[in-house]
Amino acid sequence: MLRKATEDHKDTDLVYYDLVDLRIKDCIACMHCKKHDECSIKDDMTQIYRDLRKCDSMVFASPIYMGAETALLKAMVDRMYALLAPAQGPKRYEPRLAPGKKAVALFTAGNPQANEVLTYMKDRYYMAMALQGISKVQVHIVGGTSPAIDIMERAESQRVVAEIKKFIEH
Repeated sequence: MLRKATEDHKDTDLVYYDLVDLRIKDCIACMHCKKHDECSIKDDMTQIYRDLRKCDSMVFASPIYMGAETALLKAMVDRMYALLAPAQGPKRYEPRLAPGKKAVALFTAGNPQANEVLTYMKDRYYMAMALQGISKVQVHIVGGTSPAIDIMERAESQRVVAEIKKFIEH
């Protein structure tokens, strides 16, 4: 679905990360990033930080297992904490990312009612992106999926792909 949603953007630089192939350690809450504009952990997140700072849009995708995204995606999103600078006043942090970015989170799940049951996943990703200063956000959960079926044959998948394409274009 992710490839289908971005295939029409041939004039756009697209960078795909398959987190399975990367080495991304968990955040260790050392707070180095609050004193410096960088994470203390030097791993494959370093390149992802550079790309997140440069991009106009970002798309996150993951299957949902046991009610949550994969540990790989969670670790990456947790490490985006380094992109938050300390702030004075009621807001403890301000985003280090430039304003105007868009984000899409796309999740698939076996549960046919996943879109209704897993609303906390949507809330969490809306909040995580809002913390980063990203106000244009879409979160989609496509339920009733499995490796045994072609996900793109489903009407819901086609609708979601069309929504993501339109969102990224504008």
